[in-house]
Amino acid sequence: MRFYKYAMIAEFLVALGMFLFVSLGEPAFAQLDEFDITNSLIDVNDFIGGGPEKDGIPFIDEPVFVSAKKADFLKDDDNVIGVSIGKEARAYPLKILNWHEVVNDVIAGMPIAVTWCPLTKSAVVFEREIDNEVLTFGVSGLLYNSNLVFYDRNSNSLWPQLALGAVTGKFSSQNIPVIPSRVVTWRQWKKEHHQTLLLSGKTGFPRDYSRDPYAEYHRSEHAMFPLKHADTRLPPKTLVIGIEVEGIAKAYSIDLIKNKSKPVEDTIGLLKIKIFAGSDNTAYITDEEDDLLPAVTMYWFAWSSFNRGTLLYGE
Repeated sequence: MRFYKYAMIAEFLVALGMFLFVSLGEPAFAQLDEFDITNSLIDVNDFIGGGPEKDGIPFIDEPVFVSAKKADFLKDDDNVIGVSIGKEARAYPLKILNWHEVVNDVIAGMPIAVTWCPLTKSAVVFEREIDNEVLTFGVSGLLYNSNLVFYDRNSNSLWPQLALGAVTGKFSSQNIPVIPSRVVTWRQWKKEHHQTLLLSGKTGFPRDYSRDPYAEYHRSEHAMFPLKHADTRLPPKTLVIGIEVEGIAKAYSIDLIKNKSKPVEDTIGLLKIKIFAGSDNTAYITDEEDDLLPAVTMYWFAWSSFNRGTLLYGE
């Protein structure tokens, strides 16, 4: 009980510190000294300190998995990030990723990084090998447009999650392949992937994974940190699923498309797509052959901040 009491106090102090930082709206000059900010594609003054310092949110570098039958710590309605490569399928619970944000893993011989930003409610999975160099990613403690900025430990380059590539350092301008993934309920994922493995709570860090430290934030109407761009076509925290095809970005409000008897069909550029959304606010996009595409679910403020001038379904 004493541990949980102190954990709650610590979370409150972190939240208070984050609030005070936002009120001041100052760039994270001191933290930038720990990274390579040469070759920057953005104004480095736009990086904001999120509260924790570099590696203050500990990434998972040696993930431990259990079979679906042994996943007694996870409820069927809990959401996971599901990834399937070749014949291997793995699920990463959001209740764990809320506390770690980055998991470095290898599936079917492919090095990947599973990333989750609670502030923008976005999950993106990347291949982490560039020019035969395998990168290891960590959490920088910085934010850009209220979105997680991770860094590679190889060069200390900075990578905003939703920029889909590095914006400073050695790997500036270097995009990395996005691996199609889904945020989906544990019930649905294990139904579709009977042999899936699940990231366990044996992370090596003392965290109460049953608690969501962002629950109150998700109930609010606004982003916590400053944004460089605001698109008022939708309320900031409307949940959308977005996709980019041939340089064309388009977003779909999940409230607008969910609970339909069949998927919404659309065409972006020359690609015909199908958008699926359920009553549980999970969504995904496939092509005509039902192959999963690298679309991302997130808050509208995040999608529109990183994709200015985006198309919006229903307009």
